[in-house]
Amino acid sequence: MIPNLSASSKFWKFLKIGQCYLNEILPQIGLHCHNFILLSAPYNNIGRDHVSALVDSHPELMYLDLHGVLENEYLVKILKGCKQLVHLDVRNCKGFDDDDDEILELARVASHIR
Repeated sequence: MIPNLSASSKFWKFLKIGQCYLNEILPQIGLHCHNFILLSAPYNNIGRDHVSALVDSHPELMYLDLHGVLENEYLVKILKGCKQLVHLDVRNCKGFDDDDDEILELARVASHIR
């Protein structure tokens, strides 16, 4: 957990972080880091609380890299909630089907995502 964000944290634009409690960190970053646009969080098992914290605290996120376990319903929630995404990297994630109809339709509609 990030106990106290420094005064300079309001200028943070990105964060690469290993295994951690994303559901605790993301709301803090959302409160203090108003220019935050990129999150790289490999090796995390992304669950309901993590995705809720991500979507609720950072709907303006533009770049997202996840390389862990991510179930279909959570990927769908990210695609629906983070409408500013231009880059989404979920390669090597386990837990979702890349041929799922809902995911394919959301990916088609969200053609701005690379």
